Amino acid sequence: MDHNGTFCFFCNTTANDSTNFLHRAETVKISKYVFTPAGITAKRVLCFILSIVDAVGFLGNCLVFFFLKEKSARNPVRGNRFVKNLNLYLRSLCLSDLLSCAISLPLLCIQILFDVFQSGWECKMVRYLNFVFPVITINNLVVISLEKYLSTRKVPHTFSSVTVRKMIIFAWCLGSLFMLLPAAAYDGKRVDLNHTHFTIICKNNERFYPFKITLLIFPLQYVFPCIFVTYVNLSLLKTMWGRGTRRIRNGVSNTFKDRLMATRIKGTILLVALTFGFIVPCLFFTGNMAYTQIAKPQRTFAKDFIFRYGGGGIAACFSSAINFVIYFAQMKNFRVYLKSVF
Repeated sequence: MDHNGTFCFFCNTTANDSTNFLHRAETVKISKYVFTPAGITAKRVLCFILSIVDAVGFLGNCLVFFFLKEKSARNPVRGNRFVKNLNLYLRSLCLSDLLSCAISLPLLCIQILFDVFQSGWECKMVRYLNFVFPVITINNLVVISLEKYLSTRKVPHTFSSVTVRKMIIFAWCLGSLFMLLPAAAYDGKRVDLNHTHFTIICKNNERFYPFKITLLIFPLQYVFPCIFVTYVNLSLLKTMWGRGTRRIRNGVSNTFKDRLMATRIKGTILLVALTFGFIVPCLFFTGNMAYTQIAKPQRTFAKDFIFRYGGGGIAACFSSAINFVIYFAQMKNFRVYLKSVF
């Protein structure tokens, strides 16, 4: 190639590089940040629904918590070990529901409506507080189910109140520490909406760990405990049904032993109802997450945003409101307490 040809070749190459550079610079220049374009109306409706359910759960569980705290133990039936353990379990469940309604849901709605907590340690903190209280509730349900299962066997084994208190504390500590692992992997993630706009959302960074943290967290903290709790509570229902049938067949008397048996049956049924009141929303959330991870559906950003935040909000707040309804329906003394309060 001659000197002119070589010179023209370098001219063309330089011109092409300059054009590409200017095109990239123009693209970067006009690319603008947009705060979660999922539709302001959709986000407001979602937060309104979550706020209503959250308020019901918070106020209801406050009333239940103070009711349990004020219950007198002078009655010999209420002073029984079973009833003491039952009160400890109920107060622990109420406390986790209260904290979830008071902390997790307000932060979630703030993150949906306002451009805060989208990256950095704020993102990790909000996700940790979203995760930790439902997980503590699951751990409490595992402890409750195990203790009640052992106490209803042919050779019953009922834990002392001191042991139950230690198990509850361990459930809280385990959930609080274990949820640090998935929360640490969350950070602000850029999502390109089109060629001109992008947004940043608080989302799990799958490259944070050398393995997928969801494959560890969901089976250990959601799937296996839910399976265990469901199996145990179905066994408890079968046992309580048999004992209730025998009690009716033999005739109901007013002796201390029969009243204590009736209290145990009612208390166990209450715990089973509370368990399924939490498991059903949790299964909805877990199923949605599993479907998203496996099928990877092609959703628009707005639809995916509403599905993720709506599913998390339902799992966090609906169980708290459902629990209050169960307390109201199952506990006659609680209804009397509400009547005296209002």
